[in-house]
Amino acid sequence: MNLSISRRTLVRIAGFSGALALLLGGIAWKQHLTARDYREQLEHTYTRALGELSSYLTNISTDLDKGQYIGTPGQLSLLSARIWRESGGAKSALSTLPVSDLQLDNTYRFLSQVGDYAMSLSKKVAAGGSLTDGEQQNAKALQQYATRLREYVDDVQWKIQNDLLHVAAQSSAHGQASGTKATQQSGLASGFEDIEQTMTGYPTLIYDGPFSDHLLTQHPAMLQGLPTASVEIAQYKAAVAAGLKTGDLTRADDENSNMPLYTFAAKDLSIGVTKSGGLVAYLLNARSIGEERLSNDSVFQFAEQYLQRLGYENMHATYYETNDGICTINYAATLGRTILYTDLIKVGVALDDGGIVFYDARGYLNNHKQRTLPEPALTADQARDSLNPSLRVLGCRTALIPTSGRNEVFTYEFLTKTQDEQDLLVYVNTQNGAEEQLLILMKTPNGTLTK
Repeated sequence: MNLSISRRTLVRIAGFSGALALLLGGIAWKQHLTARDYREQLEHTYTRALGELSSYLTNISTDLDKGQYIGTPGQLSLLSARIWRESGGAKSALSTLPVSDLQLDNTYRFLSQVGDYAMSLSKKVAAGGSLTDGEQQNAKALQQYATRLREYVDDVQWKIQNDLLHVAAQSSAHGQASGTKATQQSGLASGFEDIEQTMTGYPTLIYDGPFSDHLLTQHPAMLQGLPTASVEIAQYKAAVAAGLKTGDLTRADDENSNMPLYTFAAKDLSIGVTKSGGLVAYLLNARSIGEERLSNDSVFQFAEQYLQRLGYENMHATYYETNDGICTINYAATLGRTILYTDLIKVGVALDDGGIVFYDARGYLNNHKQRTLPEPALTADQARDSLNPSLRVLGCRTALIPTSGRNEVFTYEFLTKTQDEQDLLVYVNTQNGAEEQLLILMKTPNGTLTK
């Protein structure tokens, strides 16, 4: 059978094909334009972030330079707060850039430390202290490194402006002749490779702050000098903590951190025991929790009996919270009548049968040690003068509290109420009357917490 297509049909087909080709071409061109606009927006975003990073680093360098000549605590406080804000802004700008493939740990650490260190020095001076020669030299070294980092960023910007580096481009393809424009153009990450290498020589900073270098290598205080426990002893300790026989536990992978641990497992259980001393560091039981039969008040006896079984005496229950059928209680050690908020153990009790399903003593093991607390230079009544006059004092006791740099301060803990009946805990230094910390005490049906 012969099929014939009329000329009119052919013309229609050709017309439809042409129209389709034009349509597809238009769509492709629109997508190309959209992609180009997106790339340009990305380029602008990255370029703006580089400019902000350079500006923040310039301000940090200038302020650190000014700090060497400031003579009053008030001005140093204002300057330090500005450096802290600028360092945070610099980290934010850096995080915007497409350099996630690089390990910029040293650069981020520098930006974290420079603001934190400035605030630490300001706090020291405000409390009546003075800067040592070493601290002034550290500030000078930080200023020099901020300048060097800013110079690298400015060099990256110059390369972008001169078309030697593309902020959103990947590294150019291999096989190009060396020295050509194609090989010179590369992604922004290449401009930061040298920066990271230069951020390793500034001095070690030991100060009272969360980014102090001594925290990176700190070892648990309670484990210092303890003999290494054998695997058999560790497994026995784990079995006691879990209420099982040693044969019920299997050994898992060791944890080789600042607190090296043997780990053991059994069904839903996971237990860590310190290699030094053979002390139970944590226990986690992931079993399903049944219907709640116990009240929050009744679970404290289960937790305290468990602590006694593991050899802990003189522990004081502080705060607790109930979630998903588990009441988690924070216990702090005591020394005489002083509560040690530095030495904490958390115990989680299941509300179906009172079983221990969570235990974490790592805070206690990290900080507990033999202490001799100083005699207070101020009486409680004298320290009370540091409180806001609008607060009504309900009680007072002595407390050892941690600082942000994991140091310790001996304080009076004042339980107070505000005019609108909000409970506050205010901590006043027993030696100089400085107001060290203020916490809001939150009492809810699910527990008592602070913030």
